[in-house]
Amino acid sequence: MPGVPSSRGCDACRKAKKKVQSSKPCDQLKPVCSRCTRLNMTCVGSGQQRYKFMSNKLDGRRTQGQSALQPTLSTSRVVFVGRPAQLPSTDTDQIAANFVEALQVTDIRYAIVYYGLFFRDIPRRLGKSAVLDAAVKAISAASPFLYTGTNSPTALARYGQSLRALRECLNDAAEARTPNTLCAVYLITICQSWLGRYDDSLTGHAEAISHLLKAAPLHEWNSRFELEMVLTMCIPVILEGIVNPRVKMDPAFWELASSFKDRMSTSQENRPKPSTEYKHLALFPSFVQNPDANLPEIENAYFRLKTDAQVMRQHLGQVEQLTPPSFSSPAVVAHSQAQAAYTMVSTLAVLTNSLLRIFDSFNFTLVSECIVLCDEIATQAELATCYRPLGSAYMPLCLTVAWAALKDESRLTQIEAIIAEYQSDFTQVPWMSRAHWLASTFDSHRVRVASEMASLHSSGVVNAQTNMAASRERKQLPVNPESCCIL
Repeated sequence: MPGVPSSRGCDACRKAKKKVQSSKPCDQLKPVCSRCTRLNMTCVGSGQQRYKFMSNKLDGRRTQGQSALQPTLSTSRVVFVGRPAQLPSTDTDQIAANFVEALQVTDIRYAIVYYGLFFRDIPRRLGKSAVLDAAVKAISAASPFLYTGTNSPTALARYGQSLRALRECLNDAAEARTPNTLCAVYLITICQSWLGRYDDSLTGHAEAISHLLKAAPLHEWNSRFELEMVLTMCIPVILEGIVNPRVKMDPAFWELASSFKDRMSTSQENRPKPSTEYKHLALFPSFVQNPDANLPEIENAYFRLKTDAQVMRQHLGQVEQLTPPSFSSPAVVAHSQAQAAYTMVSTLAVLTNSLLRIFDSFNFTLVSECIVLCDEIATQAELATCYRPLGSAYMPLCLTVAWAALKDESRLTQIEAIIAEYQSDFTQVPWMSRAHWLASTFDSHRVRVASEMASLHSSGVVNAQTNMAASRERKQLPVNPESCCIL
């Protein structure tokens, strides 16, 4: 093969060996040809090529405190000496190459496709949008944080550059309405959660996403990339809407999102769960902010969620594995997905249960069901620690809802300990502050409703229907978006 020494060594080394009339192996002779010098090749006495095996292990700091069931995984690579790979020829090629390298990670603990399957289509869209290019460069530079837990100066600089590019892009009305800009905002939101940067003017990126979704010509979007991206963005919009009354999407948007989901569906998918359809999830911000006017819907949602949780628990039991062979195996991915679905539905059930108990504090059936659901969330959160940081990144949110719903000190202490373990993954996200915010919201509703009921009873009005009508006329509970910014 051209450019590679023969099995007997290069010509220059063989000639040098003859000249010195020595029996020394030619690996003790300094290579004299430019080819050997360029390839850093040496010959051993029998003419064999020498390869070096290098072991790469993940940073130990990222695995401390994880489940004892988690196997210690390491990867080995063999470095073959040969012709170097062709380097990207343009800046766009280099950006795409770096992002593809991050996408090639299949270990569910570090696979960034956790944030959306549409990530796989991003490389082909590069070179057409300055803000998307900047956001991709930022997330590629920040991705090593998932392994090391530390941020490099390059990552922080790229994050700042992406913010500047975004501000310039938003000044162009036409560019701001494109899929590339919406994708860039989402990538910047992810970087913000990794880098812990909350000192820029875009403090509510999920609110920015909601505004862009309202302005975008969604009816004209048809590609799989666009449909998957919009469906993925719905989740942070719903979560932000729970604590930020400025985030409000019209019912027509949720109908459109549901149609997107139908277009993405295949015959192989499981039958849809009514409790997890977007048109139902979109009601949760109104449930939390104004439960009085939504009490019948909250009750219906609770019974749907309980039924779905039981079905999902059975499915989870079928795929549970105590000792996963590989964090990239399909079996482990299936288990992680089933665990996430069950835990999230259980969390929504706890949320609706807590809202119902505002109006019926002494309903012991609701109290006992809430305890069972919270215990399940805590159990699954402990089992899912082996999938940190990304494979179980949703768990802290579930734990905060469980903490806000409980009053039992021993259970609260247990959940706080689990939250503290997850907190080490993304230290800047104030999970306990969010738990306190939600608990205080429940308490405020409870005190207000009790006060209203007492006032009605003291006035001699005891008819239950009259009480409900009076409660619905009350003003919506004010919230402080800055106290809890769920991204």
